[in-house]
Amino acid sequence: MTDTQLQRMAQAAAVIRRVVGGDFRCEQPGLRTYGQGAVLVLLHEPGETLRPYCNYDCYEYQKIDTLTDALSEVGLYVEDCTGDYSGVYEVTRFDAPAPC
Repeated sequence: MTDTQLQRMAQAAAVIRRVVGGDFRCEQPGLRTYGQGAVLVLLHEPGETLRPYCNYDCYEYQKIDTLTDALSEVGLYVEDCTGDYSGVYEVTRFDAPAPC
């Protein structure tokens, strides 16, 4: 990973931590087959506090909007992929592979 990628990962994690208000599970992209092209991969577990901020099936639309707005301020967005994980991506990366 480059220094720029590490800085973006840290920036994304800081924004998410500020919005969610606690710790969450994540990993760097490329460790597994999913989340390719992401800045950060967010791992969801049932009952976890992060899931309602990413997954529309939780019906917590205000939480999703809050995280979306906060990430967009630094040029990022979150894409829920399977319910088990979400990817945080660069808004301007038009060459990125499909999120899921």
